[in-house]
Amino acid sequence: MHYLPPYLSLAYNRNILETLKKEFDLNKKELSKAEELINSNLPPLVKPEILSFLFGVSYVFVKTMSSNSEKYYRTYKISKRSGGYRRIEAPRRFLKLIQRWVYVNILNTRELPSCATGFVKGKNIFSNAEPHKPNKNLMVIDIKDFFPTINYQEVYSVFKTFGFPSKVLALLTGLCTLNSRLPQGAPTSPVIANLFFNPIDLALQDLAKGWDCCYTRYADDIAFSGNTPFSHKDIKAVSAVLQEWGFSINPKKTRIIGSGGRQILTGLVVNTAGLPMRDKRRRWRAMFHQASLAPSKYAGKSQKLEGIASFINEYDSKLAAKYFDVANKVAELELDK
Repeated sequence: MHYLPPYLSLAYNRNILETLKKEFDLNKKELSKAEELINSNLPPLVKPEILSFLFGVSYVFVKTMSSNSEKYYRTYKISKRSGGYRRIEAPRRFLKLIQRWVYVNILNTRELPSCATGFVKGKNIFSNAEPHKPNKNLMVIDIKDFFPTINYQEVYSVFKTFGFPSKVLALLTGLCTLNSRLPQGAPTSPVIANLFFNPIDLALQDLAKGWDCCYTRYADDIAFSGNTPFSHKDIKAVSAVLQEWGFSINPKKTRIIGSGGRQILTGLVVNTAGLPMRDKRRRWRAMFHQASLAPSKYAGKSQKLEGIASFINEYDSKLAAKYFDVANKVAELELDK
């Protein structure tokens, strides 16, 4: 059997159809479907065995990962800023490799509505905050258990829109779910959630138009803003839309803020300049000042400093350049040791 390299480019050579025809004895219908998928910039997965063939591994191995995915995850908890813990379900190395391939070559080929800003290429929390400046009123609604609420059949329905045969759909769905739901920690989960949420986004956009206000969603954070004050009746209206699709709101993280309050959205204060909170910026300024005076005291923390500088670069490139210089000095000391 001819094995092809992992991460096969979707700039497919036309000879791949001949290769697949020989390896899998494809009939005319399957060949036509394979060509249709290639023309749509999708991998020619007309049989589930083709996925393992593209990676040069046993189909039994890939099928086992799909049907018994719980054996290929490790679970741990991380602390949440608001208190408590967040459960992370991280796929093991090879399953994660396949999931990344599925993300790049299948899931990431679809466009999302402009209101979706979380886990979308070229967008971030600043993209999410920008439309809400400088509106007078803000309503923020948190979706409870965002990823786990999306079940096996709903993930299957997302893959079905790409036009793959049923056996391929079952394989892909199994590879991207855990215990018949979307895991929080797989690289495919955010984009699958975004794609499934697409019609809900459109329904909430229509709701926002009726209120003459703006709507965005960053993963499980929904935001509406406008000149007219919001009420608990509006929260119920959003909740009703979500409930139609099996979602519910988290009342503890749902809030209405008028122009007199500090309007915080995904960590940014949107009723001023859309920047991180002032106390956080002060802590960063103090940290980089101390690191510039005594870089040796921050040895081992250069990556943390670089991460903060990269974040600041999103809204203040001049300040970020100064902070990158400090981080580089710390990194140089680490290399000298």
